[in-house]
Amino acid sequence: MALRAHDGPTPSTKSTTIGGRVEFTAKVENSGQADESVFLSVEELKEGALGKPVAFAFSFDPPAVGLRAKSRSRIGFSWTAALPPEKPAFTFRGKLVLRRTTDGALIATAPLDLYVSEA
Repeated sequence: MALRAHDGPTPSTKSTTIGGRVEFTAKVENSGQADESVFLSVEELKEGALGKPVAFAFSFDPPAVGLRAKSRSRIGFSWTAALPPEKPAFTFRGKLVLRRTTDGALIATAPLDLYVSEA
């Protein structure tokens, strides 16, 4: 595989309030001969200690990051904190997943444990 993560994805904080920006970074190597791109997603999202699956869409900025051929770069994504409907606070638990854009191939995973509150 031409893409490999050396570090991350890692969130910049473990807690925030609504509207706060959370940065997610990873150090990724592209050892291939062609440029590649990757995207970040959240999978297996569960509600705190209850472990119930949660349907919530994370929208990262930018949607994907390009990596030049034969390079190693620290890449970043950001998310503006939000809460599921009718929740004054919420702990997001799941997996941060970094994948290749073209075919969805897995590059790296890391645990997500992020608390968001109204104030």
